[in-house]
Amino acid sequence: MDLTLNLKSLQFETGLSEEEKQCVLLRSRSAALAVCGCAQAVFLCRLASLCRDKLNHLTNKSELQPLKVGIIGGGLMGKQLALLLLTTPGFKPANINMSTKRPDSLREFSDRGVRCYFDNRRLAAWADVIFLCVLPSQIRHVCTDLHSQLPARCLVYTFTSAVQLQRLKLLLGHTFVLRPQNRFMTCDLGELWIRHNQVAAALKDEEVLRASGALCLDQSCLSAVLYSLLNMCTAEGLNAKQTVQLLNELFQTRTMPLTCQSFVNSSWASKLNNSDEPFPWINLIDLLLSSSDFHCTSGSIKMEKTDATSELQSRLSSLSVSSFSGIASKPCDSQQLDRLQSTDLSQPIIHPDNQKQMDDNSNTKGLQQPTKDEPAAEGDTVESSTAEKSSEPGERKALPPLQPANTWTTVALKELKAKLRQEKDSVVTVYRGDIMTVHVPTIPEAKRVCWEFATDGYDIGFGVYFDWSPVTTRNITVHISESSDDEDEDYELEAGPMVPGDVEKGSKTAAKSNLGEILPVYRQDSHLAVQGGSHSFPGEGTYLIKFDNSYSLWRNKTLYYRVFYSV
Repeated sequence: MDLTLNLKSLQFETGLSEEEKQCVLLRSRSAALAVCGCAQAVFLCRLASLCRDKLNHLTNKSELQPLKVGIIGGGLMGKQLALLLLTTPGFKPANINMSTKRPDSLREFSDRGVRCYFDNRRLAAWADVIFLCVLPSQIRHVCTDLHSQLPARCLVYTFTSAVQLQRLKLLLGHTFVLRPQNRFMTCDLGELWIRHNQVAAALKDEEVLRASGALCLDQSCLSAVLYSLLNMCTAEGLNAKQTVQLLNELFQTRTMPLTCQSFVNSSWASKLNNSDEPFPWINLIDLLLSSSDFHCTSGSIKMEKTDATSELQSRLSSLSVSSFSGIASKPCDSQQLDRLQSTDLSQPIIHPDNQKQMDDNSNTKGLQQPTKDEPAAEGDTVESSTAEKSSEPGERKALPPLQPANTWTTVALKELKAKLRQEKDSVVTVYRGDIMTVHVPTIPEAKRVCWEFATDGYDIGFGVYFDWSPVTTRNITVHISESSDDEDEDYELEAGPMVPGDVEKGSKTAAKSNLGEILPVYRQDSHLAVQGGSHSFPGEGTYLIKFDNSYSLWRNKTLYYRVFYSV
């Protein structure tokens, strides 16, 4: 019983100015995103668990273990998600692990049988699904632990919406990644979201659950869910025909069952129907970033297969009912999405009737094709551009190896700073949240690049990368960007070969990366000692030397640096 009810002097809004009252809706927005994110996460786990049960029945693999769920982060979101999983049918405490810097703060979970520790790499090797419940400032350090440790079969689900998906792809070295893409549409029912102080309690409220969108998936969510299940089946060794059979049994599609052509274009579907090969591995990040919808509802065949999509959405709605208690199954109404819709935060509100329709082959974006040389069908331009890709999960064409850098430190801080103060542009301020990148092209007259730097008072992040794209300029250039801008730059470098005449901008049509890592970005004690290093040219390309202050929310850093060539 709330004793403060109707006592205005004790309400949250008391004492707020008119300007501050305009921000009160952010409380509802934050609660809405937490509730909806957890609902979608648990629903995905429920689907994956049902999929594994069907897989056991289809392949007679009784030894296949239950779905193992890992949570990184023991803050509010991590705890709420763990509590919700423990109340969800089919999830036992022994199948949930949590990794956090303070495992002692998770006593309530460890007492119930959840394993709590601080070892992100151990969690990565164990889990089938990992939820990242950490702050944006912590994501880089977590990804450093997870990089090269994630099995291809492991699905990473991140709640950190401030970090772009392409940035996560680069930091994790992993493409099996999902992120809830919710947008708070209106605030007319803001009190709905703060009605309960626990996510588990909120999702027992029928009105909250229906407003969360867990029972109403639009086409972009539908495609992400289906392709996630597709990858899970591929990782377990099922061929394409077995995968389609399993999904049809799972969703009980009667009007128009799924086929291979529901997921890939006609040329690939014909090949898979006449062989025992698995589906190609799906790059979920590329799928989420593309504007393509689920294939069986896109392009010229949209009208004839609309019933299949409606049936799938209805079936997913009914399946989600079993994931939460306290709600009766009702038909999914698309108008329920007007409060919180599963769309990209960066995109404007678009009515579904005005969205672009994609062509038949739009689903080929995000596919990693086998390395076998296959004749490209006429018009299958995306397929031909990805013909060299491997169908093995997480595998891609390797770049030439890079030798490690030679690094050293000296205590001659005062001498270096005094010397660099006399040189032009050698003392700069890297502002809070910014990243400074020095682009150093290789030149025939030299054999290696060298660097030295120091800072005043505080440390700074430092890393070295090499872009194998052809050199188009001999000039050393410096670029200052905010962290979000740098994520865009990383995406462009990740995307493929450079456009002639521009060292920075990359072609977004190619699917392989030209960026190699020499030194990953780590915070260096440059305020205590001079940090120096060198690297021999591996070939033609451009060094990207990064001074990273994106993790600092308040402090600007004074940087003394020099970059030069050596023979």
